[in-house]
Amino acid sequence: MAQAESAHHGDIKLGRALGLGGGIALVVGSIIGMGIFALLAPIAANSGNALWLAFIIAMIISAVGVIPIIQAASAIPRAGIGYLLTSRLTTPLWGSIISLWAVVGGAATACFICIGFAGNIAAYWSWGIDKDLEIKLLSLIIPVAFMSLYLFKLQIASWVQIIMVVLKVIALGVFAGVGIFVIKNPIQLSVIPPHGVAGMVMAIVLCYSACMGFQVIAEMGEEIKNPKRNIPLSMIIGGLIVLVIYILVGAVFMSSVPYDFDTLMKMKSPLIDSANTFLPPAWVGFIAFGALFAAVTALNAGAMALPRELLSQARDNLLPSGIGKVSGRTLTPVRAVGVYFILVVLLLLLQFAGIDIDFYGVMAAVGILLMTIVGAFAVINLPKKYPEEYKKAYIRIPRPWLIVFAILTAVTSLPFIAGVIVSYHNAALMCCLLIGLTALFIIYYLLRVRWLKKQGVDWAERTKKITGFGE
Repeated sequence: MAQAESAHHGDIKLGRALGLGGGIALVVGSIIGMGIFALLAPIAANSGNALWLAFIIAMIISAVGVIPIIQAASAIPRAGIGYLLTSRLTTPLWGSIISLWAVVGGAATACFICIGFAGNIAAYWSWGIDKDLEIKLLSLIIPVAFMSLYLFKLQIASWVQIIMVVLKVIALGVFAGVGIFVIKNPIQLSVIPPHGVAGMVMAIVLCYSACMGFQVIAEMGEEIKNPKRNIPLSMIIGGLIVLVIYILVGAVFMSSVPYDFDTLMKMKSPLIDSANTFLPPAWVGFIAFGALFAAVTALNAGAMALPRELLSQARDNLLPSGIGKVSGRTLTPVRAVGVYFILVVLLLLLQFAGIDIDFYGVMAAVGILLMTIVGAFAVINLPKKYPEEYKKAYIRIPRPWLIVFAILTAVTSLPFIAGVIVSYHNAALMCCLLIGLTALFIIYYLLRVRWLKKQGVDWAERTKKITGFGE
């Protein structure tokens, strides 16, 4: 069936500011966050010299969940693809729910990064007040400061992303490159973890949490040059770059630190502790700044991509259409970005009610993985509902394989969600908050659709059309 493109009259097109280089920087920046700087020690403790294998398995598992997204983005690259395609390929209600999970998960990730970033700043600069209060206040200032970046054209945020990713990769490259030649202990690779299958499983779970972030680029289909080609290539190339960096960094780390499970588990700054054994202080300091670069790029990637979910809903008028207004000056949805940062600040305020940083990390993982599972099953319907777009896609995955990948996504993601929830001490509160937000949004959805229908809107017809702008 022919599918018409639709956009509200008077809509300004989003600026196509990102090429392949910017796309790769977005993927690398969103995946390599502060996680690798903090999680390397427990990963190594559980996997030993089989660390390289743990990263490969985790990256494969992560890639399985991304394959349906690659198919969707290469067929119909649009802003806010989570809501748009799920609402068209399943039901608008499901589209709105996974869009909520994506935005809340992304905002929780931003909170996690802001608190970690604030902790690093507070370690070197003090206001002379209680350290815990200082970190909380700093974490509130960081998203406000970042919001100012998006008052300019997307090229500014894109160049910040590229520069910070380059600096981060250089920092990790110095650690790995120098370590290979300087460390006297030979690099040893093994397929046998020191603590058997159980230890390897735990290492893979930890690696998996450091391998998420592919999805963000798919949210920006209308702002990528030649998106049907560049979005899949950015995901593939960016993922390979991350995998090589992780394996090299992990191998050097294992060679520089004597293996002892308890010692490794107690490390708070594993890369810095390792770098101190073979690098001069100036280079160690640069690697420490690499953690800050990682925070900046991960925060920037989410802030660039996730407000497009709000834009996509506003185009259907599910959210007030004003939220989706694209600025003629910046060619970006500034209001949607503002709403996203307000949500980040509101979630950060929960710190003053006793919420810890782990709360945000767990909520981010659960929200994003739930969105990924539902989205993977939605893409199964793409070849049937949008055959013309599917035929023109840069990558065409046969429908039977889309079904296989959707099942594999659920099989790999659900145990991870369960494991994270079971292991987190405040899981009940996190689940109640996520379920409560979902329930409130469902009520809002039903009331909003009812109101739209009373205004004469043919909701069923509206949600058949692909909104936004093609190339």
